[in-house]
Amino acid sequence: MFKIEPSNFIEEEINKDLESGKAKEVITRFPPEPSGYWHIGHIKAITINFETAKKYNGFTYLRMDDTNPSKEDGDFANSYMSDLKWLGYQPKSLIYASEAYFDKIYQLAEELIQSGNAYVDEQSAEEISQSRGSLTTAGKESPYRNRPKEESLQMFRDMKAGKFADGSVVLRAKIDMAHPNMNMRDPVIYRVLRTHHYRVGDKWCIYPMYDFAHPLEDALEGVTFSLCDMSFEDHRPLYNWVLEKCWKKPYPPRQIEFARLNLENVLLGKRFLKQLVNEKKVIGWDDPRFLTIVGMKRRGYTAQGIKDFIKSAGVTKSDSIIPLSALDFHIRNDLNMIATRAMVVLDPLKVIITNYTGSEEIEIENNPNAENAGTHKGTFSNIIYIEKEDFSLNPPPKYNRLVEGGIVRLKGAYIIKCNKVVMAENGEIDHLECEYLPNTKSGQDNSGIKCKGTIHFVSADNCFEVTIREFENLIKDEYIDPIKALADGVELDDMLTPNSLKESTALAENFLKTAKVEDKFQFIRKGYYCVDKDTTNERMVFNKTISLKDSFKMPKL
Repeated sequence: MFKIEPSNFIEEEINKDLESGKAKEVITRFPPEPSGYWHIGHIKAITINFETAKKYNGFTYLRMDDTNPSKEDGDFANSYMSDLKWLGYQPKSLIYASEAYFDKIYQLAEELIQSGNAYVDEQSAEEISQSRGSLTTAGKESPYRNRPKEESLQMFRDMKAGKFADGSVVLRAKIDMAHPNMNMRDPVIYRVLRTHHYRVGDKWCIYPMYDFAHPLEDALEGVTFSLCDMSFEDHRPLYNWVLEKCWKKPYPPRQIEFARLNLENVLLGKRFLKQLVNEKKVIGWDDPRFLTIVGMKRRGYTAQGIKDFIKSAGVTKSDSIIPLSALDFHIRNDLNMIATRAMVVLDPLKVIITNYTGSEEIEIENNPNAENAGTHKGTFSNIIYIEKEDFSLNPPPKYNRLVEGGIVRLKGAYIIKCNKVVMAENGEIDHLECEYLPNTKSGQDNSGIKCKGTIHFVSADNCFEVTIREFENLIKDEYIDPIKALADGVELDDMLTPNSLKESTALAENFLKTAKVEDKFQFIRKGYYCVDKDTTNERMVFNKTISLKDSFKMPKL
């Protein structure tokens, strides 16, 4: 195994193990429990596992840690491979722990009993919890702790055979009831649970606990480095104990933890997202206000932009809360390079060109940052629509758009001059009467007229109505750390931004009629938008991904 120049503390530790011979290669895994859709926090763990293995010419497994069938669903599991593909990662293989490892884990549990390191306990869950003690007081040993191992073995086999009711008995590891780490106080490692499993049906009525199954699954797969977030740090002694007692082969996996991803004003807790979905406070798991992968994908975020953000956050052991604007920065940067430009008027104001009849083609550049992006055709005609905000009767200083008696350039077309403002009975502007200035067409202008402002527009003969969805952050700005606020007793409903989803109607150039779901566009001067899956043949729906304005400044390195 070649040595690389480490870029973070994980790679430093890997280099040490490779040099000392504790590891021979770099094999990682990403082991989700299929109980919910992945969110941006999972992407950090995914990225670290896949990118680290790749850097060392190793590989990564995708493993379903499906040891808790009461919370798991095949739909979640099925979504994970497509999510990985969207992120640009290909696992060595997809493994279901229930199919690949449960038989072997059961065998190892029997061996643990036979070696005197596990016993069957008949106490209730409440009694076991009460006997564990506290951080300052030792736990109390179970009255069944020293039962003969032959008896525990037979009872464990009876558990497997379905001879005990759910919750009536458990298998516990025999470690130390006075251990300073609560996870080491004779943890439960198997329980009776009669629940239909989404993958193996009713084959099992007992299931291993995650802390017992997880290290053994890593070892059975040949994983050399188990890279996980800091929430597993307190469980590492148990991880190592299981491997020490059950895995006698060389090169056992090593667990290394890193800081979780925390974003300002963003709710990532799976059970809270599930609550919002179940209570129909959002569209679903793919609500564009969620930072689930399916939600971000639907909103128009790019995989590359997300990964760039994850990498910019670095790999550390110290927790920090990152502003959401940092994610916006990288999404915006990527979209700027790939999104096709189009003209869409979000709040139309009618303009009649009084000295022009008919219509003519104009060309709009598809993307100035993409060498081969080309152009598309639009039209200029005698009736057009501009944004209401691009005209002012009382312009503020440095207003370089259209005013009465003033001029402005239309993107890809001519300079126009406003000659008359026609008012409606309600006191609002009904329409403008303008003239176009010949010899000022973009790319052919030889008029010598100087014009400071350029605005976008659509022609009446080349536009159609679309639905625009715009989003505010789901969580109110004052809740920097939503999980902490919930722990402090704030109600979830009180944290939600009112009316965070708004719909409106806009006029889009006909060029967009052929756009497909998830196609990404920059609506010129307005922001980045994505075709939503609710689009039909009768009505197109666009989600606003992000504005053009960037409030985040990348720190200087």
